[in-house]
Amino acid sequence: MFNKRIFSILLEKAKGERSWRQFAMDCDISYIQMRKLALMQQENSPRIKLIRKVAANAAGGVTEEDLLFCTRKGGKIEKKSGETARLGELFFHKFESLSMGQRKMVLDFIDFLANR
Repeated sequence: MFNKRIFSILLEKAKGERSWRQFAMDCDISYIQMRKLALMQQENSPRIKLIRKVAANAAGGVTEEDLLFCTRKGGKIEKKSGETARLGELFFHKFESLSMGQRKMVLDFIDFLANR
């Protein structure tokens, strides 16, 4: 299942301060292709080659694994029961340090995961 919304959010973060045109050029993919993905107009998930190009040129700490997560079926994260409390505390500590825009992105991603 390809989640266009989360992929778009990750692309925005990966773009950083660059224009969409510059980001597409840096990734060596067409501007049209990049905009379709950014505007959630592409129905099918991008191929691994495109994902690797984007990840290789991504800003903001976006990784290939992050981008691939949006294209997988059942990409659930397994947690060990003993780590749950520690991970929760770590999450909230990091969440509080984010800007309002970043918090909205995190909350959108949580909504996506909750509705899977």
